[in-house]
Amino acid sequence: EYYCAYWNYEDNMNFTEKLFKHLLHTVNGGLELAYAGTTISFEGAWPRISLREAIARDCRIDVDQFDTREALLAEINRQGISFEDDVDVDKAGRATLIDLLYKKVSRPKMIDPVFVMHHPIDMSPLARKNDNDPSVVDRFQLVINGWEMLNAYSELVDPVDQAQRFKEQAAARAHGDEDAMEVDYDFLKCMEYGMPPISGWGMGIDRVVALLTNAQTLRDVVLFPLLRPE
Repeated sequence: EYYCAYWNYEDNMNFTEKLFKHLLHTVNGGLELAYAGTTISFEGAWPRISLREAIARDCRIDVDQFDTREALLAEINRQGISFEDDVDVDKAGRATLIDLLYKKVSRPKMIDPVFVMHHPIDMSPLARKNDNDPSVVDRFQLVINGWEMLNAYSELVDPVDQAQRFKEQAAARAHGDEDAMEVDYDFLKCMEYGMPPISGWGMGIDRVVALLTNAQTLRDVVLFPLLRPE
């Protein structure tokens, strides 16, 4: 995980692509990688697609047309899309439903590197609003082999906006959405003292190592695995 002051999410995407290509050249000797019988190409400029565009492409649901969880869930059900048995969709908020839909219909198809960006604002309570479309945020995820490798965004540094986002998250949590955040008053207080523009990411290093070593399970590359109590 890292953060860089005075970067935005686009600076971060550019750096991330250069970093991964350098890593592939150094470790693999080129920009093509064989994993589990599939060839993954890191060549060229990596595609950038909004979360909304990805979902609409893969299941013809435009999430912007469904502004309530009830309307979105009705359309998901109408199309016969189902989720894992342990997912309680009756308690899921709109943001959680969008995330579930993306992970079901879009992410598994993304084999070569793809930047998925511009997530709806209710999915990203800590990310900065996009200047051109305030309904989405300056956020991206790098997906390779159907795996989310990292999550990144331009940090929200406005304490007034952040407080309102926390209130909306708390309301969703009160209605049963366990994925919604709680209000972090200490974080708001720190933000009031002042934060510079900033962007950073958190990366799943185990997935990166698994790709580079052709490991068939993440258990083989976890550096500090949990041990069964004696």
